[in-house]
Amino acid sequence: MAEIGPIHHPEADLLLDYAAGKTSQAKSVLVATHLALCPACRAEVRRYETVGGVLVEAETPAAMADDALAAVLARIDEGAGNDEPAAPAAPDLADPRTARLIPQPLRGFLGAGLDSLPWKPRGVGIREAMLDFGDPGVRTSLVRIAPGGKVLAHTHGDIETTMVLTGAFTDSTGRYARGDVATATADLDHKPVAEMTEECLCLIMVEGGLRFTGPLTRLLNPLLRF
Repeated sequence: MAEIGPIHHPEADLLLDYAAGKTSQAKSVLVATHLALCPACRAEVRRYETVGGVLVEAETPAAMADDALAAVLARIDEGAGNDEPAAPAAPDLADPRTARLIPQPLRGFLGAGLDSLPWKPRGVGIREAMLDFGDPGVRTSLVRIAPGGKVLAHTHGDIETTMVLTGAFTDSTGRYARGDVATATADLDHKPVAEMTEECLCLIMVEGGLRFTGPLTRLLNPLLRF
């Protein structure tokens, strides 16, 4: 049987930036984790990479100054301490449940596994563990929603990108299951609800913060810290 994979994918611009190496560390991890579960996007990224390679080969070489090589090497030395953190390639260290549920490269950032993370309650049936990819202004975390759990209605300062790792949730835009990516922009006010069959585990990136919009929960907005 042919592999089908997720039905909701990252935006085309995000896949293109990923293929060109222009995404942040957090977005790179999210896209790469989605690719591990999505044959359609893997093929799309390969196509972007092939097109990019052809364009590079077609460019006419420009004349270089005599000291160009030395200048480039000097710039590399100057930036040596600013490399993005690499994911530890140690899937054998993860507990069996983490190894089964979490694809690389995300798995490499979870240390001893899901249960070792600093989970904190975020409402009834919801827990969150923060992840640090070194991207200022981006809140990245894993969120666990109990079966039937409801995330408070909210909107976004900029963009919220969510990838489902296990289980599924629904909101006003549709149903999202394992491997699916939901992109919520500033004009979307939504209330994700996990399905009753199992816990929903998501990787979530929030840019620009979020704001609760319920008649009572909006009173919590001054307490939010991003």
